[in-house]
Amino acid sequence: MQRHLSHMTWTEIRDLDKESGVVVLPIGSLEQHGAHLTINTDTYFAERFLELALEQLPDSIKVWCLPVMPITNSREHEGFAGSFWLSASTMMNVLRDIGASIARSGFRRLLLWNCHGGNIPLLDLMAREIRADTGLAVFTCFPPAALRDPVETNEREGTFGIHANDWETSVMMALAPQQVRADKLTAEYPDFAPAHLKLEGSAANVAWLTRDLSDSGVLGDATLSTPERGWQRLTPLVPKWVDMLSEISRFEFAS
Repeated sequence: MQRHLSHMTWTEIRDLDKESGVVVLPIGSLEQHGAHLTINTDTYFAERFLELALEQLPDSIKVWCLPVMPITNSREHEGFAGSFWLSASTMMNVLRDIGASIARSGFRRLLLWNCHGGNIPLLDLMAREIRADTGLAVFTCFPPAALRDPVETNEREGTFGIHANDWETSVMMALAPQQVRADKLTAEYPDFAPAHLKLEGSAANVAWLTRDLSDSGVLGDATLSTPERGWQRLTPLVPKWVDMLSEISRFEFAS
């Protein structure tokens, strides 16, 4: 089954049975990931994670993919060479136009398959906007969050390991070791311990740029990383992604 829309003709796309099924837009970033990971880390994950899921997805489940969106909302890494971004307003307009064109092509569902944490708030906002503008059922997904991390780690890594950390580095070691500079693995945690404020996901959060927290660009401990730890994380995740894609492809609101 051909799942990549870019490999199809316009008439083939016109003739698809779109009653069930979902179009997936993989979303990554081009941004610094410390001195040990290449700047395409999130973009690579967005493409490769989706391919891993599609390899196990039955042909009866209709999932079609757009090419990856590589440059996104990464301004938090401003000041580190090799970090390229779209402004929030530009990215919102790009997503709005992509959503409109997907709807005009007759599709009914859109999944924003995002592997850059900095995009999450913007994508949540735009999913609702696209829904309101087009009538599409719109879904957001951050694939690493489909399962609680099964690999034991230390408390600081659990709290502050959010970028170029053990998780990302181990998974890259497993999937694409040529993209890891093993002689430059770094551990750096922010000096950040207020009583009530958090960096994200709390009742009170502070807006931050990476340079506020890290000299190296790393938030976490990449020295913990091994390919084995990467596979321990990936192996149980892939079936979760398959189940998620299957459910989304058939989703209907009750009313």
